[in-house]
Amino acid sequence: MSLDACRSAFAEATADRSGAERRSAKAATRLRLVSALVLVLLVVPSAALAQRDSFYAALVNFHKSSAGLYGDEGPQLAVQLEAMSTALTRWDSEISDAERGLRQRLTSADTQTQLQVHTLLASLYIERGRFADALSELDQILLIDRRRAPFHRLRGIVLQAISRSDEAADEFRDAWLLDPADPQNAYRLIAYRSALTTPQEIERALETLTNVERELIQRKRPRIEAPFIDIHGIRDEAGGAMAFVPAAYARGFSSILRGELDSGVAALRAALASDPLITDSPSRSEPMTRGIAALRQGLVPASIEQLEAAAARANDSSEAHRILGTAYLIQGAITRSVQHLRDAVRLNPRDERSWVALARTLDESGRVADAEDVLREAVIELPEAGALRWRLSTTLEKRQRADQADLTLVAMADRLVMLVGRGELYRALARLAQLNMSYDTAVGLLEHAVAITPNNAAAHQTLSRAYVENGRDTEGFAELLVSLMLDPDAIDTLVDLGRLHLTAGRPARAIEVLERAIGSDPTNALAIRALADALIRAGRTAEGKQRLEEAERLQARAIENERRVRSVAVLTFQAEVRMGARDFNGAIDLWREAIALQRGSAARQLRLAEALVAANRPNEAVTEYLTGISLGAGAEAHRRLADLYDTLGRTADSARERATYVNRRLEELRQRASEGQPWP
Repeated sequence: MSLDACRSAFAEATADRSGAERRSAKAATRLRLVSALVLVLLVVPSAALAQRDSFYAALVNFHKSSAGLYGDEGPQLAVQLEAMSTALTRWDSEISDAERGLRQRLTSADTQTQLQVHTLLASLYIERGRFADALSELDQILLIDRRRAPFHRLRGIVLQAISRSDEAADEFRDAWLLDPADPQNAYRLIAYRSALTTPQEIERALETLTNVERELIQRKRPRIEAPFIDIHGIRDEAGGAMAFVPAAYARGFSSILRGELDSGVAALRAALASDPLITDSPSRSEPMTRGIAALRQGLVPASIEQLEAAAARANDSSEAHRILGTAYLIQGAITRSVQHLRDAVRLNPRDERSWVALARTLDESGRVADAEDVLREAVIELPEAGALRWRLSTTLEKRQRADQADLTLVAMADRLVMLVGRGELYRALARLAQLNMSYDTAVGLLEHAVAITPNNAAAHQTLSRAYVENGRDTEGFAELLVSLMLDPDAIDTLVDLGRLHLTAGRPARAIEVLERAIGSDPTNALAIRALADALIRAGRTAEGKQRLEEAERLQARAIENERRVRSVAVLTFQAEVRMGARDFNGAIDLWREAIALQRGSAARQLRLAEALVAANRPNEAVTEYLTGISLGAGAEAHRRLADLYDTLGRTADSARERATYVNRRLEELRQRASEGQPWP
């Protein structure tokens, strides 16, 4: 949520004037202003904030339930939707009460009180997504006193949220003119350049960032966790996770994420009315209800018995086949699972959940080519489904066919709706665009990633690299500085910064930065090589040559490691070719050679085990399966090992592995349901 970040900005804006005035004002006066603001902040109705939290909590739970993994989530979705609607109604009521109370303070109020009231109203409106009203309050503040830089910056952020980028850039410039010493203002002057910005202003902003760099390198500036305001209702940071929204609910979630909460809830309500979780009446039959209840309890055989009865009674129910397919997968009956999931998509080709489940089941059971075919068919049926397109892209990558990756995914990036993880998606799509030499597209995607995740150091660093590669060194430097502000100890950022200085002919600055990097990572070959070049350019030839020799030793080691990785990749490809040609003994030799070069891969151990099974060498295959499991192989490895034990007559071992498989699948289902992730 954005409240804490907004309040910190409001405190700064209300307590402080321009940079020059801050430096001249007495500390006691500043303290009184801050104290006055805090008192007003404390009387803002907490009920409004509670309703905001209730709304977004219900939204998150709605997203989790929309995965529909058990098939009985329809009533939950209806309850969560009503919770959102109720929270909105109460939220608006609380804001109305707050408006009346706060506006009464404006009567005969002094300037400071007026600023506080308009600030608090703007805060409430931003939280509610009422950006036009928030802008009106900010306009009132600036009519009272245009010398408050943080308010210009905040107004620019709101303007950005409603896609008025030119006006936002002008506001960021106004903030910088009032307080050029603030690094955020300097950064935004460069990153979001106004048509009014002059080259001289850019140079001054670069001087500010250079001073910040020096303080960071010398460890004189503390790290700030989240200095950039994020006014989105749900922050996009997800630790690398991508939470796609089902295509049927994309319109509603998209509106809500833009701050249009009322229309978003209305769209979700309309989509829910046609969701199979609601409309598929056989899924609410008694045997279906019992089967789902048994599945939730982990009673898989009883669940399958009831679900089979439900499917027999209503053979045209896509939901009955989908959940039965899930139960059979948990039992380990993959063929039956795939059969029922195929029936589900045949009966309802618009059922995204069944398509995803079918593709993942085929993929995890080793039928990657079949999974690819299913995904291609699914994308034709549901072209707007981002989860399916992303799955197709990763499946193609798994089959080492990245050249066939779905570039349509890049073109439709702005239309893919996610609850969280859009910044991560944009960075991934930017890499795909770069591989296809669409560099301008890549830069645009990375700019979006930074806008969505302004406090993500990796996002700024990645954008910096793209800028530098496209000859935009000034913007690249600004992004690197922000990345360093967010994570002063990031070695890659320090190395990138040092190399940028070196390329720009600033060896002294490069030396300082690179020595800091090497102090944290003495074996970083790139940093040492760059430092060697910088030392030589700075006239410190002897030191430079010494560092150069050190870099060459490390580089030789790195080349050897890279050669090994490439050799493993070639061997893996050749082994897969042999597997396809049914030359299993040849594949076995290649898999063993690859494993000898690079140990620790559960996936390669399992592929070796499969080749041994196909070559009728079961005892050797058992050893490889056990090794793969020890390396963290998933539940599927236990199922295959159980099947192998059956062929060897090792009944007890087979029962143990099958039980492990079922338990792991049940836990995986529970975990994914709690997180709202697709199954399997």
